[in-house]
Amino acid sequence: MNVIAFIVLLGFMIFVHELGHFVLAKLANIRVEEFGVGFPPRIFGIRRGETTYTLNAIPLGGFVRMLGEEDPDAPRSFARAPKRWRFAILVAGSTMNLVAASIMFAAGYVGGWPTVTATRVEIFRVIAGSPADVGGLRIGDVISGLGGISVQSTSELREITNRYLGAPVAIALTRDSAPIDAMITPRAEWPEGEGPIGIGIIDRPARVEPIQHSGFEALILGARETGRGVLLTLSIPVLAVRGLVPLELLRPVGPVGLFQATSQAAAETIRTGWWFPVLYMAGTLGAGLAVANLLPIPGLDGGRLVFVVLEALRGRRVSPRREGAIHFVGMAVLLSMVLVITYFDVLFPVRLDFSLR
Repeated sequence: MNVIAFIVLLGFMIFVHELGHFVLAKLANIRVEEFGVGFPPRIFGIRRGETTYTLNAIPLGGFVRMLGEEDPDAPRSFARAPKRWRFAILVAGSTMNLVAASIMFAAGYVGGWPTVTATRVEIFRVIAGSPADVGGLRIGDVISGLGGISVQSTSELREITNRYLGAPVAIALTRDSAPIDAMITPRAEWPEGEGPIGIGIIDRPARVEPIQHSGFEALILGARETGRGVLLTLSIPVLAVRGLVPLELLRPVGPVGLFQATSQAAAETIRTGWWFPVLYMAGTLGAGLAVANLLPIPGLDGGRLVFVVLEALRGRRVSPRREGAIHFVGMAVLLSMVLVITYFDVLFPVRLDFSLR
């Protein structure tokens, strides 16, 4: 089942990507010699018009073989098409991935999107010598009440704390699942950045529930989630440099990592009957493929786009032989990177948590 889930999700998104190239190539009157589902060896093929439609043995996506992809002398070839059409064809694959991702996310919202419906206040820092330190508060403690008033968010805690500045007050905590009571005296004046109690606090999910959304609202939310995923992917270098997110969470994943992630999503869906894990995984995969394919790396759609833009700026194209050699080297480098990424996927397996609390 894990293998089937991996093949279906990855194969579907790659197929959708190639379908985008295929449709735009047909609209541009470019001769498409083959549109393949899966990768060779070929199982069978049917010729309709000038295009052969094939079903192939390796079910991990598809491909489009256009006439003269690097030969501008061939009539009705991709390389001979106007720049605007070549640009549109190259972008169409990622565009289709984004559309598919939005639909997957929208389906997730219709079926029930995990939403935090209650939070708890957790301490992640205790400043030495502060009222919290004197009162025995520790990192990891959960604050459940102050002055006999229930606390469920950091904003509530700050509001209640302001009522007791300079006065001793009882604080209710949970530590290692056990309730604890302590006394603190919030300061009326405090050093900058420390606050009256002297702690760093954060809202943690206390209860997560699947919330269903209507069709139109789900479409809007699905598109928004896709945009959020794209922005997050593009911001990875900045997040890594600033150290805002652990590097192990920012590393790319390869085929093995994708297999690990889709397997966990499929297992959770089978266990619970809840389709969100699989739909979310499909949407995330679609958004990731869209961004990855548009990176300006030779061998990818983004690398080919760079040559189209250069041609527009220079008024003449790079020689097909030179461009082909650059793309060949780029693909060799990409394959080497995939091997390295796969090594890290094996060394540090991907672990996802779709459970509701």
